[in-house]
Amino acid sequence: MRFRDLYEEVVAQVPEPPVRFELLRTLINQRHHGVGEIETKAISYPVRNHQAHFVELGKDRTSPYEEEFVIAEIRYCDGLDEYPNERRFALTKELMHVFDTEEEKTNTRARFVQLMTEIQNTPLPQHASAMYQSETATKWMAAIILCPKPIRQKVLEPYRKGELKEAEVASRLQLPRAFIPDIMDDYYDRAFETLMAK
Repeated sequence: MRFRDLYEEVVAQVPEPPVRFELLRTLINQRHHGVGEIETKAISYPVRNHQAHFVELGKDRTSPYEEEFVIAEIRYCDGLDEYPNERRFALTKELMHVFDTEEEKTNTRARFVQLMTEIQNTPLPQHASAMYQSETATKWMAAIILCPKPIRQKVLEPYRKGELKEAEVASRLQLPRAFIPDIMDDYYDRAFETLMAK
């Protein structure tokens, strides 16, 4: 399954918002080659935050004759449970890491430290690793899959005319308000075309 396939499945099944995380996870668990199971797990942190991360726990197979598949987990701060729209966006963004290439995966301690350093320093585009670039790509994948074009189209014109405010669009789409300017911007179409080709 490519991102495009997941998107087309969502458009076919979800005519009105919200696009549920559970649907996305089920589709990927059932249809994405090499992925067998993805679970979510809330973690209590000493200081609450809005973080989540995708972790490959290992590989398994149903029999010695079958191909291996990945077992993964999305761990998130339990503080997100108080903000369902942010939790859904964070979980979906992390779920999109199933589409990462080998060079985009943060699957060792050294690679994780490298990514954290890049996130801290915000490198110039020519210095950014594939892992860092994947963080931006997964944000856009989450935005596009949670607000597919047919759903976006229903709120785009009223938003641009000022008939709908950011908070109203966020409420209708059940998305964090912080992402509404990005989703309603013309760049959405450019990101869409790029990700559909991935």
